[in-house]
Order: sequence, then C-alpha cells, then structure tokens
Amino acid sequence: MSWLDTTIWTLAVWEILILAGVGLIAGLLGGLLGIGGGIVNVPAIALLLSRDIHLAQAASMNVTVFVAIPAAIRHWKLGGIRKEAVVRIVPFGIVGVLLGVTASIWIINDWLMWIFGLFLVYVFWTNLRQLLKDNKKSIGDEPPESCCTRARCGVVGSLAGFGGGLLGIGGGLITVPLTQLICRIPLRQCIAISSTVMIFTALAGATYKDITLPDVPGIAADITWYTPLEISVWLIPTCLIGSWTGAKLTHVWPLKIVRSVFLVLVAVAAIRMLA
Repeated sequence: MSWLDTTIWTLAVWEILILAGVGLIAGLLGGLLGIGGGIVNVPAIALLLSRDIHLAQAASMNVTVFVAIPAAIRHWKLGGIRKEAVVRIVPFGIVGVLLGVTASIWIINDWLMWIFGLFLVYVFWTNLRQLLKDNKKSIGDEPPESCCTRARCGVVGSLAGFGGGLLGIGGGLITVPLTQLICRIPLRQCIAISSTVMIFTALAGATYKDITLPDVPGIAADITWYTPLEISVWLIPTCLIGSWTGAKLTHVWPLKIVRSVFLVLVAVAAIRMLA
C-alpha cells in the first residue's frame, strides 16, 4: 500500500501509525504504574523506526510530561498523592535528572545498565514475595513504619532523577520501588507520587536533553534540538488517552493485579538491561 509511505511532515504514514500504537501502550502503562512510558517508547523508536538511541531517549522524555500530567490529575482526584513526599522529592529529582542527562552524553552505559538491571531483579524478588503473602490488611491501610523524611525523599529523588536522565526514561521505574523500599509507602501511593514528581523532572530533563542532543559524539549532523519533537508530536495524543485510563485503573483494579502488572514490567526491563 503506497499510501503508507506518504510523508507527513518528516515521517511516513506507517511510522506515524506505529507511534500512535506505541503511545497508547506507553501511556496506559505509565498511568497504571506511575512511570513515564520510556521503557516502551525508547526501544520502540530505536528498533521499530531505526532511530539513534539518543534521539529515541530525547523524544521519549518529551512525551513523559504528557503521560505524567493526566495521570497525576487522576491520582489527585482519587486522593492518592502524598504531598509532603512530592515536595521533598522534586528538587532532588530535578538536579538528578540534569546530571543524568549530562552523564548520558559522555559515559558508556554498559556497567550502569547492569547495575540498574540487578537492582530491578531485587525489586522483582521483593515484590514477588509481597504478592505471594496472604496479606489480610485493607488495601488502603498505610503501614505504621511509613517514613517520608527529607533525607529519605532526597535519596529517592536523586537516584530516580539521575537514572531517568541517564537512560532517557521518566524515572518512575526507579521512583516507585525506591519510594516503597526507602520511604515505606504503599504501592498505590508510590505510583501516584511518581506520576506527580515526573511532571517536574521530565520537563527539566526533556528540555536539557533536546538542547544538548546535537552535542552527542557521533550523532548525525542533521539532528537538531527540535528533531525529537517531530517524533514526540505523534506519540502525545494517544499517550494522553492511555495515561488517563491507566491512572483510573490503578485505583479500580485489585492491588494484586496492579502489583502483577508492575512485576511483569520490572521483569521485562531487567532482562532488557542485563541483555
């Protein structure tokens, strides 16, 4: 079908259709699990559209903002956001994401990918154990040991921001498990916190990533700061739809289903990082 090869702006129709489908999946998972969708967007853009990995990261980070905003609004209306945690995590997250983007320009990611992959294996194991437990508490109960101190939130924001900036993801894949482990907050609230934090960290990280993209060693000469936007614009509409739907499902689906979906995503991410 020749019409699929018709170019609209800078992309062929078949590429636009792929991006629309990818955006829907990324948005749905983003809203459901409190992530930016980069774990879907980055490999899809790099592999399916054969684009440079740095360009894929930049395009994905631009979209993250539009995944996070509707999800955060949903979580806010459903009362799932811990404001004190968000306020304490955001400043550290912004600094971390700027440092992560800077590092991504110059540092080979192989060892960091392994460290992150091993961390995800640990997260997978701890959440699998929790899933298998016969937990008789109400799913809305907050454990008494929950602790949102400035120091703990600072660790979460710094690590999640740096990891997100380095890998070109929203950072939710790091924020959610770290908030669970360090701040001891229930999963649903961790997802809501992550979505809200990403509005600010993704905006800072995406802007900086776009500006510095032409400075990446070996990047194609025709790639400019606005090249990622030419890809992002086709992902954003379906990402918005998916994110709004996914955020609602977070509070509707039983916690075991939410945790199971989270486990599958973590397992896929861990395999991809370690491979």
